[in-house]
Amino acid sequence: MKKEQGFSAISLIIAIVLIVIIIGVIASNAWKILNEYKEEDTEFNKIEVVDTLNNLVKGKYVLDSKFAQENNKNIDEIYSQDTVIQYFLENKYIEPLKDISNNLVADQYYINPDALNSDIATDTLKGNGTDGNGTKIFKIKKIENRYLIYFVDKYGEEEELGEVNMKPEV
Repeated sequence: MKKEQGFSAISLIIAIVLIVIIIGVIASNAWKILNEYKEEDTEFNKIEVVDTLNNLVKGKYVLDSKFAQENNKNIDEIYSQDTVIQYFLENKYIEPLKDISNNLVADQYYINPDALNSDIATDTLKGNGTDGNGTKIFKIKKIENRYLIYFVDKYGEEEELGEVNMKPEV
């Protein structure tokens, strides 16, 4: 009987070790899949952010055009790049970008993907873009008369994604 109990204890230990190894392999594979998904999600988000911003501009332009017609005004009296940026700020689509010392950066804005569409937001984008792995943000930067959209990775590398089309065709 003691021999059977010893055999049972060894079998139990071996079974536990095998279960732990199997769980480790499953967790490792799940982690790899999750990281691949996050990378694909970020790539999708890059396209989605540009499209969503430009659709918002188009919607504002249509509403402002309708208002101008109804009130016998010229669209240029109501609609401009400044009014679009103000519209984005009021609706929390963008926020003024701040540097590491919390000073405003001129003509640059952090894009708030949560406000644009919850489907666009990823776990890597928090607050003003900061997370435990560094900074990853979408931002708008005014260069001359153009508003360019960038993705900034955690190393500070900027990737130009497109431009906010301030004069949409309707």
